[in-house]
Amino acid sequence: MTAESTERTMAESVYQQVRRRILDGRIKPGTRVSIRSLAQSAGVSTMPTREALKRLQFEGLVAFDRRAVTVAALDADEIRQLFAIRSTLELLATEWALMRLDEDGIAAMRTVLDDMGDPGITPDVWRELNRTFHQTLYGHAQSRYLMELINNIWDRIQPYMAIYASASHNLDDARQDHEHMFRLMVDRKLDELLDATRYHIETTAEAIVGALGTPHGTATEAAANYEELSIDAFHSMIESGETTSAKLTGWYLARIDDIDSAGNPDGLGINSVVTVNPAALREAARLDEQYARTGELVGPLHGVPVLVKDQGETRGIPTSFGSEVFAEYVPDVDAAVVRRLRDAGAVILGKTALCDFAAGWFSFSSRTGHTKNPYDTERDTGGSSAGTAAAVTANLCLVGIGEDTGGSIRLPASFTNLFGLRVTTGLIPRTGFSPLLHFQDTPGPMARTVTDLAAVLDVIAGYDSSDPYTGIAATSPDIGTYAAAVGEVNADALRSFRIGVLSDAFGTGTDQERTNAVVRTAIGDLGRLGTAVKDGLRLGNLAAWIEETSLYTRCSRKDINEFLAQRPGAPATSVDEIVAAGRFHPLTDLFGDLVSGPDDPDGDPAYLRGRLRQEEWRRVLVAMMAEADVDFLVYPTVQVPAPTRADLEAGRWTALDFPTNTVIASQTSLPAMSIPAGFTDSGLPVGLEVLGRPLSELSLLRFARAWELAASPRRPAPATSAAAG
Repeated sequence: MTAESTERTMAESVYQQVRRRILDGRIKPGTRVSIRSLAQSAGVSTMPTREALKRLQFEGLVAFDRRAVTVAALDADEIRQLFAIRSTLELLATEWALMRLDEDGIAAMRTVLDDMGDPGITPDVWRELNRTFHQTLYGHAQSRYLMELINNIWDRIQPYMAIYASASHNLDDARQDHEHMFRLMVDRKLDELLDATRYHIETTAEAIVGALGTPHGTATEAAANYEELSIDAFHSMIESGETTSAKLTGWYLARIDDIDSAGNPDGLGINSVVTVNPAALREAARLDEQYARTGELVGPLHGVPVLVKDQGETRGIPTSFGSEVFAEYVPDVDAAVVRRLRDAGAVILGKTALCDFAAGWFSFSSRTGHTKNPYDTERDTGGSSAGTAAAVTANLCLVGIGEDTGGSIRLPASFTNLFGLRVTTGLIPRTGFSPLLHFQDTPGPMARTVTDLAAVLDVIAGYDSSDPYTGIAATSPDIGTYAAAVGEVNADALRSFRIGVLSDAFGTGTDQERTNAVVRTAIGDLGRLGTAVKDGLRLGNLAAWIEETSLYTRCSRKDINEFLAQRPGAPATSVDEIVAAGRFHPLTDLFGDLVSGPDDPDGDPAYLRGRLRQEEWRRVLVAMMAEADVDFLVYPTVQVPAPTRADLEAGRWTALDFPTNTVIASQTSLPAMSIPAGFTDSGLPVGLEVLGRPLSELSLLRFARAWELAASPRRPAPATSAAAG
């Protein structure tokens, strides 16, 4: 072998080594490496190394100068452009290949998918399997030219796929995408497969852009701060050209990866989001395209990213009801509330954590573990709408949807400094939400501002033929007017309200006194701001009223079982089955108690007495307001601040003895709202509950808005605010 041929062979070896290190991500994009160090690492002289690097420069993988190379670094727009080219090529390959895909190919792809599901898989191995999966399909297109083009694009994006694959929290979603595509291949559903492939490529591109820290494409856009954003401000930004729904959606997705994901060891691991909607960015982009064409917002929630409690069914997005048993359950239709959100232009960003079947006050779940309180991550967020509360307060979405049976919106809103509204039962349809007690259940909005709360309520409230309880909504003249009414309020409006302080709803004890002090200060402030305050109202026997009207163990089993029976594809058909298998979180103790309930509550005298007692309690409370000549009753939303996780694990409280006042409204089907009252000395939020007469939601919102304007009670959680950078 001549010296020249030896040098060519050495140059080829160096070329292959360096190229592989770049494609594997071992030399990161943007890294500058000296030619000498590369030569030393390859064990050769600089001359063959220079020859190798010239080839890499020709391929566009490095920028080559006299002494060093810099690995090519693409910006966000270039990455999106490459993935758009990839999408065009792979959609064509998919169309050609599907008609020729045989059983051997299907079996080979199934094997690759199984290997990708190995919990111990490394990012490098996953990335290679990912490429093999796609190449196995595209090989059936039987076009050498098309495969060469696809492989060339894959080589150009491979360093960025290394970044993507290193973010382990992306891999579960990516594998679900591959499983979905595989099922469509097996079923020969070409149109749906093309849509799924297009979506997967788009979201992979956005995940890479997000991982690079440039989720919005340019330095100016990346500097945009969407923290504490309101719906009105967002729409103003769209109309001025300052932002788009896709940019805001990308920002929230990046934050979820950064501070929420339990799989990110460098984040806070709040653990509020169960599942991200895989089509969220695509849906946001579609709305942006429509706005660009027409110049008109498609609805009152145009482009607004919303997180929905995982109690409500979402078409095409897993819905677990907080249970590990239902982790893979994907509904075919949206809950009524979700359908209304979509129709109003909202982007369903994803689903949020709750305790098993919403049966508790705490933020533990067999599906997700513990959801941390953003104000103190050692403390509980409160349940059952824990995920929505934590996500809204941590700025992981613009607004959120919770559900309230015994206080599951208001209790976590109190613990996270939010506005949370429980409406008169029936004002909002419950169809598609797993029940706990059908005569108390109601979905509802959770928000950082009252104006956002009212905007969402305008969309989701109203009669729905699928839920007979919503007949009451047809009697309300206020449906659809909430946002406009709130928009007219100023701080002076507090002078027009009269409140009665329900003194026996204030607890006793060290923790209770910490809460009482904050609530009493807020009531004093209301008085100084002109609100008429009538103190010292007493219901008497509050504990007895609560106990005698609590019907979870009498009726919840039947309600949940009937709901599951209507879902033939559900992985479990009854509470009994789940409890017998022990597949619920042990701190969701109420769920385990439900199996003692009767098959037919209507035949249970204790159940019937409880229902009659609920009706009586409602009359007593409404009469109390009339007698005292007040608009609302007020008291602490919860008698204690957010408990520590250690307290709950030690069994300090159970679901049936936790000192929450939210059951007052729930067990009488009256509307109530938790509004931020202030903070304890240690910085824990405390809520003031405001209880109204039936269908008094508009007055509640106006009162809360006047308080918001006068007191500015919203204070972002320091940890998540700092995490925003």
